[in-house]
Parts: sequence; structure tokens; C-alpha cells
Amino acid sequence: MAQYESSTQDRAVALRETLVSLSILGEEDLAALKGCLNRVAPEDVAVVLGDLDTEERLAIFKALPSVESRATVLEETDQQTRSDLLEGLSEEERSEVIGEMPVDDLVDALDELSEAEQERIIADLEEEEAEDVRELRQYEPDSAGGMMTSEFLAAPLGATSGEALATVQGNLTAEVISYVYVISGAGQLKGVVSIRDLLKARPETAVEEYMETDIVKVEVETDREEVAAVVDKYNLPVIPVVDSSGSIRGIVTFDDVLDAVQDEHSEDMLRMAGTTAIHPYYEPIYMGVAKRLPFLLVTLTGCIGVLLVQEHFKELITLPGLMLMVLPIVHLISGLSGNVAVVTSTVFVRGLATGEIYPGRISRAVWQELFIGLLIGLVIAVLVGLVLSLFFQEKYGSAIILVVVCGLFASIAWAAVIGALVPVFCRRFGIDPAIASGPFVTITVDISASFIFLLFVLLMLSDAAPATG
Repeated sequence: MAQYESSTQDRAVALRETLVSLSILGEEDLAALKGCLNRVAPEDVAVVLGDLDTEERLAIFKALPSVESRATVLEETDQQTRSDLLEGLSEEERSEVIGEMPVDDLVDALDELSEAEQERIIADLEEEEAEDVRELRQYEPDSAGGMMTSEFLAAPLGATSGEALATVQGNLTAEVISYVYVISGAGQLKGVVSIRDLLKARPETAVEEYMETDIVKVEVETDREEVAAVVDKYNLPVIPVVDSSGSIRGIVTFDDVLDAVQDEHSEDMLRMAGTTAIHPYYEPIYMGVAKRLPFLLVTLTGCIGVLLVQEHFKELITLPGLMLMVLPIVHLISGLSGNVAVVTSTVFVRGLATGEIYPGRISRAVWQELFIGLLIGLVIAVLVGLVLSLFFQEKYGSAIILVVVCGLFASIAWAAVIGALVPVFCRRFGIDPAIASGPFVTITVDISASFIFLLFVLLMLSDAAPATG
């Protein structure tokens, strides 16, 4: 796998260098550029364009050999590159290339244009296609309705195998021709038949006699994560999408599910890192700042909270020199507890996303994480206690070392619980649990771990004098 990725990257680098060199030579070398593009798959060109500047992108894009290849590049490239390319085309060129795209990808491309331009392009489409585009645009992009395409094969209830097969032969441009959906007069999904079954059956046989009626399907409002989970669970190449009345509205194909999963994983990783940018290197600097700053401000709030906790305990811990002595240990405990919490929350976020942790299993999973936290806390506390006893016995004394061990044990166990509960509460209140693995868990654990340790110091060392070196 690694070798394949390496060879793919090397090929992309070589292609980029070739295309750039040809695109800047001038009009006389346009034939050479077109000749090169004739030998390259549009999908590879789409990847390369993301690394070029706007002028080079447009020169290469316009040199592509056909409208179909340009449409494929627009489908496969990233959002920022697509926007740059569309802005650089004339109105006529935009209409031409967008008109060649599948309906679901066409809707995504329209989002890059102004409202007036969108309506103009839609008005130029055939009436049926324009109606499909308007319908798809009413759904949220992260829902099954936003992912689906309305280009699917359907046969009426009561049709024969021959009639259903004729439907396939008359719609070979549909995105998926491996399945025919059987629908009632009201458009309700009643069954599905595969092309293999159609070819095996006698032409006069009614499709109702052998169609599959136990159909795995999703509704238009279903979140894309759930769509991906259903497709993965049942190993489906395509899944139908229905509305609340059971009428089929479209289908979601495996490649669209794969794209959605990749986008979802990218979003989760970036949110856990404290940003919402999906393509950070293709965006202006000010947008990167705007998307990262809110999360950092949340972290800053947590730092201020830790300082307030420490200031509060400074007034309560009156033993001379004790607070100054334990402050470095506060940072040690906060760091270790924070790492435990982030690991726990990451495991929980993944479990919630994949369905491994479902509502009936949440309490069991939280208890499991608590016991794991207790064991990890015990091991780390004992190790830290041994290190302090061996190397810092004279500086801290046995009493402070005991407090460190107890405070570290309690803080790590508590951090494991926080790391498990925050994602659960985030989902309960409609917040993306991926955010929980970032700043929110960190600041909660930093403040609470500092409080727990200093409370141990106050309760156990109020009458003890620290050792002096």
C-alpha cells in the first residue's frame, strides 16, 4: 500500500512539472500541452491542479481535449480549485461544462457560483434535469438527500422482465445500471431487481415474481455518517433514498459514500486539532486564522480557569513555601491527565461514529473507561512515586510525594471519565462529538485535575511541613 501511494505521488509530481512547463511556453506549444493531456486521465489532472496557481490551472483546464474531461476534472478536484476554475471561464464555457456533469456533482458545482449565475445555468438545462437540480438543492449537503443522484433506473409495478430490460436499454446514461427499482404508481419503492436477474428471467415473467422486497434504504434526512455505516454494514454498491411516504427520491452510490467518509474523517481530525478548515492549504491565510482562532480562544479560557484555581488555593494553603513547591507538579498532573482524556475521547468519538457505542451501551462503555483510567492511574502514580522517591526525596519529602501519588491517581481516573462523557453530552445536545477531543476536553481536564490535586494538598498537607533540601 505504501509503495502504491509513493508511486502515485511520484507520478503526480512528474505530471505537475510537465504540465506547468508546457502551460507557460506560449500559444505555439499549445498542441504539445493538449497532446500531453490526451494521454493523462482527467482524475490525475484534477489532483495536480490543486497544487498550481490560478493562471496555470486555467491554462491547463482549457487545454483539456473535451468537455467531458473538463467536467470530470471539476467533479474530482477540491472545492477551492473548482471555484477558481469556474470563475475563470466565460458564461458560455461554464454552462457547457457544468451541463456535462452528473446531477449530484452539478449541484455541488453550482454552489461555487452566485445566485444569479446559478439560476441562469439551471434555466439552460432541460426541464427534467433542472427540476432534479432544484430538488437536490433543497437538502442539506451532509444528508442522504444532499449526497444522492436522481439518475436511477425504475420500472412500474406490474412490468415484465422484457419491459424492465427495455428500460435499461433506453437509459444507458444513468449513473448506475446494475439495478432497476420497482415502484408503484405513486412512486413508492416496492422492490429491486438486478440486471443479472433480468437477463436470466423470461421476457414475459413479471418482475414481482422474483424482485427483492426486503430493501435496505435510507431516508432523505439521514446523516451521511449513518448512510456510510449502513452501506458498510450490508456491503452495498448503491442504496436507495426514500422520503417519509416511502417514495424513492434517488440513490447514493458507493463512490459518493467513500467521498463522504473521507470528508467526514478529515473534518473529525481537523476539529480534534482545533480547526474547521477542510482544505487549509487552498484557503487564504485570513480564513485559516478565522477558523482556528475560536478554538484557541476556548483553550485560552481554560488556561485562565487554571490560573484562577491556583490563585484560589494560594489563599487556602497557608503553609510557607508549599504552594510554590507543588506548582510544577500541578503542570505534570494536568499534562498526564489531559493525554489520558484525549485518548479516551478519541476512542469514544470513533465508537459513536461507527455505531460500536450506541445508546444502550453508553453507560457500560463509560464504566469500562473508568476502570481503564483507574488502572492507568495506578500504574502511572506508582511509577511517578518511585521516581520522586529515588531522585527528589530530600526536596519534597514523603508527605508531598504521597499527595502527588494520590492526586495523580484520582486525576487520571477522573480524566478518563471526562474524556468519555464530553463526547456523549456533545452528541446529546447536537454538537459534533469530534470537537470534544480537542479544546473542550483539554480545558475541562486541566481545570478539574488542578483542582483535584490542590484539594489533596490542602486536605493532606495543611499541618505538614515540606522537606527542605
